[in-house]
Amino acid sequence: MTSAVPMYSIEPVYLATFLCTIVVCLCIFKFIGPWIMRRVTKKYDTLSYIKRVEVNETMMALAHSAVVGVASWYVYFTQDDIKPTLTRYNSPPVLFIDSIFFGFSVSDLVLLVIYRVFGLPFVLHHMMAAFNGYVVLAYRSMPYYCLTGMMMELSGPCTNMRFLLKVLDVDQTSTLYVRNSVAMLVSFIAFRITANGINLYNLFWLAFTDDFYQLTLAEYVSFVGGLLVFSVLNCYWLRKMIKGAIRLLHGQKKYDPTFF
Repeated sequence: MTSAVPMYSIEPVYLATFLCTIVVCLCIFKFIGPWIMRRVTKKYDTLSYIKRVEVNETMMALAHSAVVGVASWYVYFTQDDIKPTLTRYNSPPVLFIDSIFFGFSVSDLVLLVIYRVFGLPFVLHHMMAAFNGYVVLAYRSMPYYCLTGMMMELSGPCTNMRFLLKVLDVDQTSTLYVRNSVAMLVSFIAFRITANGINLYNLFWLAFTDDFYQLTLAEYVSFVGGLLVFSVLNCYWLRKMIKGAIRLLHGQKKYDPTFF
């Protein structure tokens, strides 16, 4: 079932999914997101051009994280053939989800380059995500680790919602803002930290097998390098969220501008 010989082409069905995802994402950014926001709040049209771009991108990211996150956790609990000990093989459910993830990453990267409203670290993050998506599709590589990595996306909707509430100047002491902040922290631990831990544990034991040393440089960069980077980022983000939660519990009205 495993193979030491990597592939370098993307099958037509996954390429079509990738391209369709780009079209859908750009439609959400350009048409669906603004349409929804204008019906939710009148504040949308009062925002500056840059803020509207950020809101539209966030709506696109929210939809993506919900779809990919739910699909990933569903596959994780229902597909028994996706094993952490198998490094390179064809797993259609994972490849379909990764096609969507890859399509979103490329769409977002294009928007970031065109509109230039986000910083360089954000662009580099999306470049790495797009690279990871390509490696999985082209090499049929590490489907278990791809899946557990995408499971982290389910923490995204609450984080995206927090950004929308902040941009729309929702009072940070309001019930809506506080509840979303609590949900953001809980979902971050339940989905992102849990999936990150599963990934780290299994990759550690995989490193003691022969198959691990048959991977290419691109795969090491994608999975080992990517996991280490995201582990550090997740710990950093979790620390900021916990500090924000503590301030929230103490009734402070000035919260961290990044979280809570």
